[in-house]
Amino acid sequence: MKYIKDGKSYIVRIDRGEEVLDKLNEFIKETDIKAASITGIGASSEVELGVYSVKKREYIKNKYEGEFEILSLIGNITQDAGEPYIHLHIMISDGMVLAGGLTCGMGITVGGHLNKCIISGTCELRIDECENAYQRRVDDETGIKIIDI
Repeated sequence: MKYIKDGKSYIVRIDRGEEVLDKLNEFIKETDIKAASITGIGASSEVELGVYSVKKREYIKNKYEGEFEILSLIGNITQDAGEPYIHLHIMISDGMVLAGGLTCGMGITVGGHLNKCIISGTCELRIDECENAYQRRVDDETGIKIIDI
């Protein structure tokens, strides 16, 4: 992982073989960011997604291995009891139809809450730092850790 500061933003590159959440936790420790928004794109070889079931109050997890484009990686950094809390959602696609009718994957797109993402090529992120440190709290109705506004 490498990064550079640009005003109140950071441009972050996560490299081949690195795991996104691990590297973001390392980035947070190095920069001491308390709250930020995150957007990004890239390529991945292994992804674990979750979809939250309010009824069951748990994440239903799905794992994907192969060659995937990261079409969108979006979320935020907040605080939970004084510790960094990273909340990301991701959309990945396994390919597309190429010119001349050649196929590269099925072009299937899936998305959800990001639990794990190993980078296969690169991941390029923009992290925009917020002025305040936003806290999380558990919502009694859903069981989700929501931003406490």
